[in-house]
Order: sequence, then structure tokens, then C-alpha cells
Amino acid sequence: MRVMRWFFQALLISSSFVLLSSAAYAQLPVCDNQTLDYHPANIQNIQALPDTADFSVLVWNSYKGQNQGWTEQLEQFSQQADFMLLQEASRERMLAWSEGPQWHQYQAIAFEWLGDGLGVMNLAKFASEENCLALSTEPWIRVPKSALLQLYQWRQQQLLLINMHSINFTLSEEDYLRQLQQLGPWLAGYHDAVILAGDFNTWSSARLAVLEQFITAHQLKTVRFKPDRRTRFFGKALDHVFYRGLGVNQSESIVTESSDHNALLVHFRFAKR
Repeated sequence: MRVMRWFFQALLISSSFVLLSSAAYAQLPVCDNQTLDYHPANIQNIQALPDTADFSVLVWNSYKGQNQGWTEQLEQFSQQADFMLLQEASRERMLAWSEGPQWHQYQAIAFEWLGDGLGVMNLAKFASEENCLALSTEPWIRVPKSALLQLYQWRQQQLLLINMHSINFTLSEEDYLRQLQQLGPWLAGYHDAVILAGDFNTWSSARLAVLEQFITAHQLKTVRFKPDRRTRFFGKALDHVFYRGLGVNQSESIVTESSDHNALLVHFRFAKR
């Protein structure tokens, strides 16, 4: 992966940073969702959550769907996952995807570029109870990134699902930490199952240390991948999945040619109370 490619990629697109809204039962803070884009699924029989404790989550920086074979790859992933958390998602390409109507599509649009909305996107087989997004601006190039937080009611439990794309172009860890800290009130005030996943741009040991301290402070566990085929930059893995209040049945990192990131697929189960 070339440094210049990363630079121009960030100039043209910005990823995403999102925060969650207040649910009556969770008492979470209210947020501004002016740039939240939602397209409901057309198939009515997927509106309700399944009567199972097991579910799967796909995490993938899709590189705006620019590369050949992207739609075919996404269709393959869609056969394996209940949720797909995309970074660098293109609104126009997702609306043109033939399988799109089978999914609830939630996008935290970071910015508009040439008529297209770009940012993180969550695709779900089930409608969420609450959604919240937040933006965080890249300090150098002034392009926003977005994150998306969602609440799902699952049987007698709740799931807080967070899709995050961390800022990239800064050598200081202060801005990187500041973006993470925006999640703090939501993680601290919510006590059921949590998944925090995405492209965290942990290309340095210092960034990784900041992320690990944040994860530890909020009692999140790290999903491990063996073999570990996650995309790396300067030898450091960029994409991560963290969780609490859940068990992991299986995890795998999947090599892809249709993006500059490999994908992560994790099969979770709700912990017994």
C-alpha cells in the first residue's frame, strides 16, 4: 500500500465518526443526525430480530467501492453476515447495489463529494431502535470522518453497535484520543452488550497504545484473528473489533482484492445472564 495513495484517498473521501442517540430505556445522550441517511429494507419479513442468541458482523473498509469486483465481494459477504459495518462507503454505489433493498442501510455521511455521500455505513437485517452519528475533522486536511452508533433491541437484551473510522493524517496522538473520547459517555452510560469496530488507523505504536488504553478503560475485549490477515501499514494492523457482554464463536480475516483493506467476520453470541 502506497503512502501517496493514502494521502489522496483522504483528500477525496473522509471516513466516519458517529455517536449514539438517547434511547428511552438506555438514557443515552441526544445527538444531531442531520447527515444520517437511512434507506429501509423492502422485505418485510426481516424487520424482526431472529429468535437466536447468535449473530455475525462483517467489518470492511470498502474503499468507496472503486475497485473491480466490489459488488460481487459485497454480495458474498452479505450471505454470511447479519450486520455489515463499512467504512469509506459510497451512498451512490450502495443505492445501485442490487442486493441493497434486502438490507436496512444507515449511513453517517461525513461529507458530499461530486454528488455522492461518503462515510461509514451500517447494513442490518433488522431495524435499529436508535441511531446517532458524529463527525470529527482531520486536523491537517480538514476533511471530516464519521462514526455511527446504533441500539438494537434483542430479545430481553440490547446491543450497542458502533462503526468507527478514525482520523488518519496527524502525527500527534491528541486529536486521535480526542476522537475516541467522544465515545466515552456512551460507553460509560451503557451496560449491555457492545461491539465497537472499524478502521482505527493504528499505523503507529503510539496510536495503538492510545486505543488499547481506551479499550481497557471501558472494559472492552479484543477479537483475535488466527491466522491474522488484517491489512497492515508500517507493520501495524489497522482494523479492529472490540466487544463486551458477548461471546465469540468464531473470527476470521478475509483477503480481498476489491479494496485496499481485508475484511473481518466475527460470529458472536449473547452471554447468558
